[in-house]
Amino acid sequence: MKFSLPLSILSLLATPCLAQVAADAVKSFADLEKVAAQLALQPYKAPSQQLDPFFEGLKYDGHRQIRYLRDKALFADLGDTYRIEFFHPGWMFKKPVMFYDMKGPQTVDVPFDRKNFEYGDLKVPTDAKNPQGYAGFRVLAPDSLVKRPFEFMVFMGASYYRAVTTQLGYGISARGVAVNTIGGEPEEFPDFTHFWFQQPKVGDKSFKLLALLNGPSITGAYEFESTPGLSTEMKIKATLHLRKPVKMLGIAPFSSMFWFGENSHPKPYDFRPEVHDSDGLQVEIEGGPSIWRPLDVSRDLRLSIFETDKLKGFGLAERDRDFNNFQDLEAVYHRRPAVWVEPVSGFGSGAVTLVELSTGEETWDNIVAMWSPKQLPATPAEPLKVEYKLFWLNQHEPGTLCKVTSSRRGFVMDSDDHLYVIDFAKGAANGEGKPKDWTPDIDVVLSGGEGKVLDKRVMRNNETGGWRAFFKLDVPEKTNLLEIMMELKDEKTVISERWMYQWRR
Repeated sequence: MKFSLPLSILSLLATPCLAQVAADAVKSFADLEKVAAQLALQPYKAPSQQLDPFFEGLKYDGHRQIRYLRDKALFADLGDTYRIEFFHPGWMFKKPVMFYDMKGPQTVDVPFDRKNFEYGDLKVPTDAKNPQGYAGFRVLAPDSLVKRPFEFMVFMGASYYRAVTTQLGYGISARGVAVNTIGGEPEEFPDFTHFWFQQPKVGDKSFKLLALLNGPSITGAYEFESTPGLSTEMKIKATLHLRKPVKMLGIAPFSSMFWFGENSHPKPYDFRPEVHDSDGLQVEIEGGPSIWRPLDVSRDLRLSIFETDKLKGFGLAERDRDFNNFQDLEAVYHRRPAVWVEPVSGFGSGAVTLVELSTGEETWDNIVAMWSPKQLPATPAEPLKVEYKLFWLNQHEPGTLCKVTSSRRGFVMDSDDHLYVIDFAKGAANGEGKPKDWTPDIDVVLSGGEGKVLDKRVMRNNETGGWRAFFKLDVPEKTNLLEIMMELKDEKTVISERWMYQWRR
């Protein structure tokens, strides 16, 4: 395999400051693919975190006082188009990131400039050394989109990024890649170390950027083409190279937070009925089931794996949009976006993997969902190429199927048997031509442990216009884990999402 880029570029890429010759070498995604491929053949060198002691010592309250000046935004002089505002290194974000402006045939660096910031009440020493780069950035849409400045996308920390819609705020975090999240090896968090911005024009519907990923076990070239709106859409291409074998690789990974919900027992002593960014995992398989997996946490890690070679899409969702179920005026959990991944290419045999970690509060993400390929490259020279669409939206609808709207559980009165109560919205096609008293059949299947279904039935829910499914479980004392699957049927035809749940003692 031969590449046109000189190896000297790779040594420059490993340093905090990229020389002009290396910046000029990247004018397209194809150029960046060559850089990532050659970088994978070099020993890993961690990004520098050397900051002036003043910036090194900043805490949360100090760091949040530093604001980028709006009139200094990159591309602010180009009219009503996309603009970039940068974040100052400090607090948790100490690694400098390098940025470049692709001006047609030219590529120029975007150096750190302290004059672009206001520092609030902070007294920055006059002799404080400037950081070697910015810590991250946010993208503002053209003001004409919502008739005001509108920040819709942020890249900040490792390979993390987030987006919002014109109606929904920040919640779920996406990552470029996940490495060894499970499998027994220490988890790695590769960094987006360099970004190249395609200079926008007035009237552009989307904003395009390139990003270089670098970590101990992996390198990668990424292209993001993002279009903000009621649903914010990203078209993502990635070419990855493994420096060395890994236990697990996660493609299109997301992190979210679930502390407690309608199905949680016991609930924390908290004034709010529910606290979560997402309440379920959604998976669609081509020619197969449409799955809804309510999120939950327990004392131990919960791992769910959905294997398929015909993935249609997957994502995390916040289906509950009722403020009364959250009662949080500040966090506004009922207005968090869902995410949906639609594969374009490179998603063969593999599994949607869900990791649910125990938590005692709402500060940190404890839910991870991702696509794990079955086969990984054997050598650094073998690329793994994927392409997918990523939607940030209110929710992805499961076609004409009855959609799960709530999942509740508890004990049967005066018994230790378990009762599950699942509400479904009425699907677009079911019930047509049926008698008024018709109700669907219910199918419940247990696996992974011993248990017995004692009772199952479906009622029409006149309050919602949908259906309510009930079933009871007798779980022997020796059983510690059960996988539960439930569907609504019209005779042999499945008319609902496949509700799946992991019971743990």
